[in-house]
Amino acid sequence: MENDSSYARTNCFRSFDFLSLSVITDFLNDKITLDLFSSIAYALRIIIVDIQFTIEFIIFKKNELQNQVPIIHLLLEYVDRHKQNFDHVERHETLIAILRLIWTLVDDTMLVPNMIETKCQDYVLQWTAMEDLSLDIQQICIHIIHNLARHEKGAKVLNNANCITILKDFKRRILDPNKTNQDELYIELRLLYCMAISLLTEPKENREDLDNLRKILDQLMQCAVDAGQALNNKSGGFHVSEPVVVLTKLCVHDEILKYVLNESNVQRMEAKTKVEFFCQLLIKFRAAVATEEELDQLTLIALFNILWSISFHDEYVDELKSNFKFLLTVKSLAADDAAGSVDQYVPNHMSSIPKAAQGILWNLDEDNPARPTRSAAIESKVTTSDQPKTNAINRTRVMVSYSHADQEFCRQLVDTLKKDNRLDVWVDFAYCHTEDFWEEIGEAIEKANVVLLLMSKDYQDSKSCRQEVMYAKDSLKKRFIPIYVKKDFTATGWLGVRIVGPQYIRFGKRSFDDTVKELLKLIYEDKTATESDPKQETKPLPPVTETKPTENTTNLTKPNENNPILTDFKPLKTPVEHWSKKELAQWFDNNQIQRQLIEIYDFKHGTDLLLYGQCLRPDWQIEYNEIKERYQQKYHTPLYRDHFVRFVGAVNRLEPSQSKSKSKLCIIS
Repeated sequence: MENDSSYARTNCFRSFDFLSLSVITDFLNDKITLDLFSSIAYALRIIIVDIQFTIEFIIFKKNELQNQVPIIHLLLEYVDRHKQNFDHVERHETLIAILRLIWTLVDDTMLVPNMIETKCQDYVLQWTAMEDLSLDIQQICIHIIHNLARHEKGAKVLNNANCITILKDFKRRILDPNKTNQDELYIELRLLYCMAISLLTEPKENREDLDNLRKILDQLMQCAVDAGQALNNKSGGFHVSEPVVVLTKLCVHDEILKYVLNESNVQRMEAKTKVEFFCQLLIKFRAAVATEEELDQLTLIALFNILWSISFHDEYVDELKSNFKFLLTVKSLAADDAAGSVDQYVPNHMSSIPKAAQGILWNLDEDNPARPTRSAAIESKVTTSDQPKTNAINRTRVMVSYSHADQEFCRQLVDTLKKDNRLDVWVDFAYCHTEDFWEEIGEAIEKANVVLLLMSKDYQDSKSCRQEVMYAKDSLKKRFIPIYVKKDFTATGWLGVRIVGPQYIRFGKRSFDDTVKELLKLIYEDKTATESDPKQETKPLPPVTETKPTENTTNLTKPNENNPILTDFKPLKTPVEHWSKKELAQWFDNNQIQRQLIEIYDFKHGTDLLLYGQCLRPDWQIEYNEIKERYQQKYHTPLYRDHFVRFVGAVNRLEPSQSKSKSKLCIIS
């Protein structure tokens, strides 16, 4: 059977047919006599064992379990009716056998959508929430929840069913009282809980419960190391793909990634560093692209994505570049068409192997075999049919950077922008016609007068989008406009740092058309300062600067007894809370902040400044829009954004005297 998957498939579905026999369905509907119970229950368990055995040798296709949804639902109903019959040993064994079958089925992520149709998520959540249900049943329920959460659709239905609250209550009842219990059952349950919660929630900035997050990351890394170093790639019943996939999702957050690589507590690791461990593991699974081992393929994809995340950080670049075997593996798969067509379910937060491999090589500045030598004439890649009908030199070239999760919004925006004949809009779905997507995207950024960043949670978590932002802003110093796709998202981390300064646009607060008008106004606001020379289109554009009039000294605040102005730098040793107007004025002067702002704010004490800093944190650009109006009215001159940014930065650096520096880490709550 191991060498004949078609025979295994035939045998598996024949066993499912046996489950549909009237004698079995009567049993599941409690319509048989007691004298027949034992023999039919035994037959049912044999059929289930046969299905579980044959599944190991089958690579399922999408919706292949569709016809079995009714019988699986009937099995779940039977468990639900008899779940508390602890005294009937044979019935309890039958219930456990059925649950193990459900567990086996959802272990294949390709089958999760069909399993959702059976309503298994509703049953297992209900059973997990029960306080008087046996732990062996709830243990399998946690396994099923974890396996469902590995698929986006599974995670969605679980979250809609209040799964996180149910899991946290399970932790309070079962795990917390046994947190020091080293029995294998509780070790397994703790790890399952960690992985399920990690897949269902998003890390967020918080200073609470850091120990809990570190323990989660330590457990995940230890499981990855133990399984990754084992000959069968398993440890404690977990395949290495399970912790690695979770780490892939978490490690898009820089704070988590650096903790995993620099601080996580891992025992028995053969590699000298965590970076070396991931490189060795990737080399170990390199051959997975040529096999039909689904879990090995998923592991390889996840490892490429983790190492892509690592390659964004300068402190790890030298180690990656010095690993010859790792680089050889990445380069060989960057141009391997077979690596991009792996027939395996891949979560949305992960990119394909070629895309991740090319992203790694781009970050490491290595020769990319999938990227041809650049042509001096970049325009030659654009076909005649793609050429704008009007002279592109007289139009503002706009490149749109977006996450594919926001493609519907992107298409709506691009279609609207293209109606303006003054714009030449570039977006990948209109212009990328080859597999050399990084080459084409890179050229589009180089040619652009302005880059639009369509920001969302998916954008911030996307390594592709991160690469585009870094190339546009860090490497080429391009002018860009941050655009919030939704009203309830605020950029943080690597993205938040890079968008400080330019005015942003937020969709969702006003009508779509009104917001587009605001965007167009902003695009043209600085057009003359950013238009590139058509003869030198491949060169990076200079940084955009605002033209400011000579400062009108008549508008400066005059020193007097109530509002002193100090011009010499003097370190402030007094705690912020005890500052008077004199120290406040000195602080403004030390940080070279516009002196007119002292009168605008009229802070009386240092505590006022600290409290104002808290108000600025959620969205300082809203405050800027309000203050610049007051500033214009009072001084009849504009308050430039970079002046206000300097003020915001200085305020953010302030800390109350009693607070001690604490390490910030994204945590899972």
